[in-house]
Amino acid sequence: MTFKANILIKTLYWIATLLMFALMLLAIVNYHLQYDTMSAFFTKFGYPTYIVYPLAYLKLGALLAIASNRYRNLKDIAYGAYFINMITATYAHLSVGDNPVHAYVGLVVIPISYILSNIVRGEPGRDAFIMKS
Repeated sequence: MTFKANILIKTLYWIATLLMFALMLLAIVNYHLQYDTMSAFFTKFGYPTYIVYPLAYLKLGALLAIASNRYRNLKDIAYGAYFINMITATYAHLSVGDNPVHAYVGLVVIPISYILSNIVRGEPGRDAFIMKS
């Protein structure tokens, strides 16, 4: 890979990853600071309000798993779960006539970040929850 291609891949990875982290952090903060508003959105979308706080903490855990790049399977689960979260967010917003721009951004940047993560940061050498004999 040439130097320019390497710089382009790294730049694309970090832009996608930082946008993904920004979406996650925005959700985490909003779920806590604007709980009543977010609960109203969840009710409008047909989801129970008791999942607002757990979803915030799961997003925080996913963010930490991705940022640490320490465990391969945990990182893969975090990317997959957040992508599914963006799919459901897109569907929920569209079903009530909202424009889910944030979810569209997530649906683009999550796969880019995932695909380029092992190239830019290296594949984690360990798996969480697997005991070696």
